[in-house]
Amino acid sequence: IFALSGWVVGLLAVLFMAHYAYRSFVFPFRIKGGGKPKPWLTVVIAVVFNLVNGSVNAFDLSRAATPDPLWLGLGLALFVAGAAINHHADWVLLNLRKPGETDYKIPHGGLYAYVSAPNYLGEMIQWIGFALAACTPAAAVFAWFTFCNLAPRAHSHHQWYRERFEDYPEQRKRLIPFIW
Repeated sequence: IFALSGWVVGLLAVLFMAHYAYRSFVFPFRIKGGGKPKPWLTVVIAVVFNLVNGSVNAFDLSRAATPDPLWLGLGLALFVAGAAINHHADWVLLNLRKPGETDYKIPHGGLYAYVSAPNYLGEMIQWIGFALAACTPAAAVFAWFTFCNLAPRAHSHHQWYRERFEDYPEQRKRLIPFIW
């Protein structure tokens, strides 16, 4: 067992913050036509959750030990792969509409060939990777929470697409290719 060195803790902290910088400051400003208004309560809950989650993960990282460098490498690879899936899925969604259009469309390309919510799948893979790389209870709990939060949302999105579009691809699953 070796303690997480300063550079590993720093790298994991940068990856954690980079994800939230993208999700909070980059993605929302790329949405065409502006986003829908959010209720203040939702914003407050999100801020409180992220303050607690960030603090607990930072605390755990500061005192973490990981059993094997293999977990670090595997976790970092999964985090990067999940981020790539997430960003590509977001790119597909952001480019569905032409300027001035407001109607909904069926996304195609990348993992949209297999699932209705590849952005959620990518995010889950990211946080599973983070948990494997960090080997901390906080990271593991956050990965589990992410699944518990996004899996039902993926199910709802899938149902919404099926109800709204008669030509929605029949073989497309909710979240896990070929399975669910």
